[in-house]
Amino acid sequence: MEPETLGAAAAALRAGTTTSVALVQTALARAQARRELNVIAHLDAEGALSLAAERDRQLAAGDVVGPLHGLPVTVKDLFVVDGFPMRAGTQAALPDLGAQGTAVTRLREAGAVVLATVNLHEVAYGITGENPWTGDVANPYDAARQAGGASSGAAAAVAAGIGLASLGTDTGGSIRVPASHCGIVGFKPTAGRVPLDGALPLSVTCDHAGPLVRSVDDAALFTSVAAGEAPRPLLPRMPARFAVPLGFLRSRLGRSVRHAFEGWLDLVRRSGVDVVDLDLPGLDDALDVFRAIQGPEAARVHAAALAREPTGFSPVVEAQLAAGAQVSAADEAAAREARLALADALDAASGRVDAVVLPASPVPPPLRGADQVDLESGASPLRAALLALTVPFSLAGLPVLCVPFSRVDGLPVGVQVVGRRGSDDHVLAVGAWLQSGRR
Repeated sequence: MEPETLGAAAAALRAGTTTSVALVQTALARAQARRELNVIAHLDAEGALSLAAERDRQLAAGDVVGPLHGLPVTVKDLFVVDGFPMRAGTQAALPDLGAQGTAVTRLREAGAVVLATVNLHEVAYGITGENPWTGDVANPYDAARQAGGASSGAAAAVAAGIGLASLGTDTGGSIRVPASHCGIVGFKPTAGRVPLDGALPLSVTCDHAGPLVRSVDDAALFTSVAAGEAPRPLLPRMPARFAVPLGFLRSRLGRSVRHAFEGWLDLVRRSGVDVVDLDLPGLDDALDVFRAIQGPEAARVHAAALAREPTGFSPVVEAQLAAGAQVSAADEAAAREARLALADALDAASGRVDAVVLPASPVPPPLRGADQVDLESGASPLRAALLALTVPFSLAGLPVLCVPFSRVDGLPVGVQVVGRRGSDDHVLAVGAWLQSGRR
């Protein structure tokens, strides 16, 4: 049976056709059945079942705690969660993050049952989900392939039905790439909408928190709760015009994804949506700007551990952090100026259409251990190839929804739906139309 959505499970609870205990038991059974995915950082089966039983008693008495009442969810092991250890996928010492943060607290106050924290790329500094300390998170479609990072466990858990939703983070693509690789929905809200207190930073400038879920409706519900807002009905909205940065994409996609994306665009056109080419300024330089900001910010977060016990990091992450520490103050300042210009330009450009659309990954999920991908322009380092499509919108703080759009060689690929800052509801409404199949 296909894993349920938050919305379907909530309706079944209200109708009395399931219980919170049954939902948690199903999630636990799937965690056991899909152990090869290596999703779980810490599992609290006893606590989750106890809380689920309490949620069932409350529901029977007519007491609904909130919109996530009795629904099992997971949280990326980057957030402080009361009752759970937090290691962020590393053996290095971590800075003191204080108490459980606002977003996790809001999920719990809305009635969610946190059954597990889930694995990630070490300290969220990577795009593959491969981790020498905790082991790789495997792709639910093919365990020989990458799940994507850094929210690897969050995406794989939702795809496998280990909980109905997961709270992840996205600094340069860490919600969207795993969502694409695992065939689910991921949403990076406008910067700052979901609070990040109680979460280990990677780049305070570029970090976002958001959901990994199975439907766009669930993305809207989960985001509203985490943002402290009352959930609103999500009505699908057919767009009038999409923009595609064709020139930018020309050398940055693999052949199979380009063919799939062009076929998808043809379907969109046939549904009555105008698709136009749009030159998005600054995209070519975005990755360099990102590195000159994200690198030193990450190095500052982990400066004490680097000075005291750098071998607590894997060699790759230690090297990345050390390189970030070498970025000059002048180069970082220049990058910050460039980021502001890029954000304003992308915001203005995206505001001229209903959404900008482009693939979330240039290739289907690569094999685990791969560090290069084949693009039409030739072999490319994997990290740069993937981040090129996602980083600009993290830098700019724009809302981006990732929804599955195709299967390539039997593997999922997602499309990004990008809007201007603050247009989260519009982006979700367009995404709901796309997911409904009305095109």
